[in-house]
Amino acid sequence: MRSGTVSVKEYRQQIEAQLQTRRVSAAAEATAAPVDSDPIAIWNQALEHVVDSTLDPAGRRGALQILQAASFLAPQFASLHAEYLDTLRRLATDADSELRRMALDVLSNQKDDFARQKLTEGLSSPEDALVAPAVALGFLARDDHGSAHDIARDLLKQSTDQHVREQAVRVLGAAPAAKSLLDAVMKDKTEFRQVRRASAVALRALDPQMFAKCAQDILEDESDFEDIKATVAGALQRANVTPATPPSAPTKRPAKKGASRRRR
Repeated sequence: MRSGTVSVKEYRQQIEAQLQTRRVSAAAEATAAPVDSDPIAIWNQALEHVVDSTLDPAGRRGALQILQAASFLAPQFASLHAEYLDTLRRLATDADSELRRMALDVLSNQKDDFARQKLTEGLSSPEDALVAPAVALGFLARDDHGSAHDIARDLLKQSTDQHVREQAVRVLGAAPAAKSLLDAVMKDKTEFRQVRRASAVALRALDPQMFAKCAQDILEDESDFEDIKATVAGALQRANVTPATPPSAPTKRPAKKGASRRRR
C-alpha cells in the first residue's frame, strides 16, 4: 500500500462512524438499521467525499476505492452508476495526480469518450496532459477507437523515452495500417529491446504471416542479438510455426563503435 493512503477497510469504518453519529444525533437509535445493511448510504457518502477537494487526498482515494469495488455489484449499484461515471469525469481533471490517474484508468476500461478526448489532447499538447505520455498511451491502447494511432506514430518517430515508445507500438497494435512500421521496429537493432518485443507482439496479433517472415529474417541475421532471437523463436513455436533457422547458442558479441543511445 502506498504511503499516505487509506485502505478501503479504514475508509469504510470512517464512513460508518459518521453515519452512525448522524443517526444518533437524530434520536433514531432504536429504529436505525445497522450501517452494514445500508450500502447505498455508504456509496452516497463516498460520492460526496471523493469530489471534496477540502478533504485529505488519501481519504478521497479511499472513497474512490469503495466506489470502484461497488461498481462490480451491478444490481445494487445500478442506480448510482451514471453519477459514478460523471464523478470519474470530474476527477479526471482533479488537482491530485493520483486521483486523475485512477479515474482515467477506470474510464479507459469503459471506453469513455471524455477520457479518450482528454488523453488524446494531452498527447497532442503536453501542457494539457493529465497523466504522463506513457500512461496515456497505455490507457488508449485498451481502446480500439483509433483516435490515438496518428499520435502514436508521431511519438514513435520523435520520442527517445523507452516507456513512451513501448506504449506507442502497443497502441499501433490495433492499427492494420501500421504493420510495415511495426515490422521495421521489430528488426531495428538500434531500438530498445523491450520496444522490439512489444512490436513483435503487436505485429503477431495484426498479421501472423508478416510476423513469421520478420522473425525468420531476425533468426537468419548473424549480427542480431541472441536474446531477441530466442524471443522470436519462442513466439514462432507458440504460433505453431517452426523456424527454418533456430537461434544459435548465446555468444559474447564484441562492442560496436557508434552504437545508438537507444540500444539496450
